Amino acid sequence: MTPDLPATDPLQSALLAALDDEARAALFARAQPRRFAASEAIFHQGDAGDFLFVIDAGRVEISTTAANGRRAVLNHMGAGEILGEIAVLDRGARSADARAATDVELRVLYRADLMAFLAEHPAAMGALLAELCARVRNASEMFTLQSQISAQARLARALLRIGAKWGAADARGHIKVAQSFSHGDLGALCGLARENVSRHMKSLAKAGLLRFDEGQLTLLDLEGLEEIADS
Repeated sequence: MTPDLPATDPLQSALLAALDDEARAALFARAQPRRFAASEAIFHQGDAGDFLFVIDAGRVEISTTAANGRRAVLNHMGAGEILGEIAVLDRGARSADARAATDVELRVLYRADLMAFLAEHPAAMGALLAELCARVRNASEMFTLQSQISAQARLARALLRIGAKWGAADARGHIKVAQSFSHGDLGALCGLARENVSRHMKSLAKAGLLRFDEGQLTLLDLEGLEEIADS
């Protein structure tokens, strides 16, 4: 059985954060566990979607693909976050692709079960609306990020976003990112080729702003990265 999510998980969705232990247990009692291996597709843009997922462990990449084949990464999601709720609520098609960036453990919650739960817990609907608003804001921020003229500014903003979501400060105040991100992952987040990411990461590391060792990212100078991000 998949363990309950901690109530204080920093990535926890607005919906789960709004529920007390009893209500959360009632929601999870309706869900079914699923696992996906790293790089496995969870769903594709345009798929029918009558269920959502609660992420228990691992990291999920959300992306869209344009008609010209260019892929844009919108978000990376982790434990405690909800995935696929837009299609469940409006009964439309999936608005993006979801891929397991690492091995992932999820809980599947079908629309009928979700609606029954919301009928029993009407206050949870407001939290779910907050969840949707966060999705819109994230998409807007990613569009702004990928519209930056300076490649280094785009990369710096992506690094700061990753640090804010996935990082924790050590005793020296350095931000260590728990998840492993490759140069390809970073490039997809900010619309840069892997080679450009590699070049800029070496430059940022030489300047003492970060350390990148076998995919493990540590941000050493947030103020320095913020200056570049705003340039």
